[in-house]
Amino acid sequence: MGKVSITSTLSLYYEEFGERSNPTIVLIRGTGADSSRWMPQVNIYKQDFNVIIFDNRGAGKSDTPQGPYTVQQMADDTVRLLDKLEIEKCHLSGSSLGGAIALHAALQHPDRIGSLQMHSSWLKTHGYMEFSLNLLKQYLVRGGVDFYYEAALPLLFTPKFLSSDYERLKSILAHMRANAATREGLMGQIEANLSHDLLDAAKNLRIPTLVTVGESDYLLPVSASQEIVDTIPGAKLVVFENGPHLVTMESPEEFNAVTLSWMQENCKN
Repeated sequence: MGKVSITSTLSLYYEEFGERSNPTIVLIRGTGADSSRWMPQVNIYKQDFNVIIFDNRGAGKSDTPQGPYTVQQMADDTVRLLDKLEIEKCHLSGSSLGGAIALHAALQHPDRIGSLQMHSSWLKTHGYMEFSLNLLKQYLVRGGVDFYYEAALPLLFTPKFLSSDYERLKSILAHMRANAATREGLMGQIEANLSHDLLDAAKNLRIPTLVTVGESDYLLPVSASQEIVDTIPGAKLVVFENGPHLVTMESPEEFNAVTLSWMQENCKN
């Protein structure tokens, strides 16, 4: 655990849990998010899987190279980290931007990626997704980093959660701010969001794929996940009733039950 150099100019922070004798699942976080947001999943998955989490370029404790970034760059980072850790084959699970990164890596390295999970994610920045992701950019441009994390909350959580579990919300916001990306890192990742397009390529994927989304995801709505399922052969869609963009954080028990069950069936090697 710690920072490892994956190129001569870029080091990534990672942590590993569980046993290498078990199948390896790599969890990839979304825009401006550090890997510690995966801990509600790590604590469950590590009983049956070797779990790797890491901070993408521009986030958490990893380096922040000059942007803009692309999804392809961040997928290459992921594979280089696997090389450094001597992980020959694994399973990928990504949330939001992390799902896009995971898909890109799976398409480029079909011999190394055994299964894919895309949670609250999307295939191409067009239509409503172009509007919502540009909104995140405006939060950062107009308000700065602190305002970005605060203003994004209504896009990430349900109104019920925002109003009824205020103490937990304050704790989550405090954690986000304490582990915030820099302005440069956030902008780099946002630009990766805006240039993302795997709509044509995704039809070539041939591995087990789970797609999940919250029914009340206001950032990347159900239609975005439906587009994934309509494009990737055999992909399975699960819609969490009344769920938000960050189901992983608002309703971790429900998310963990669904994903762990699927992983135990599809991530055996």
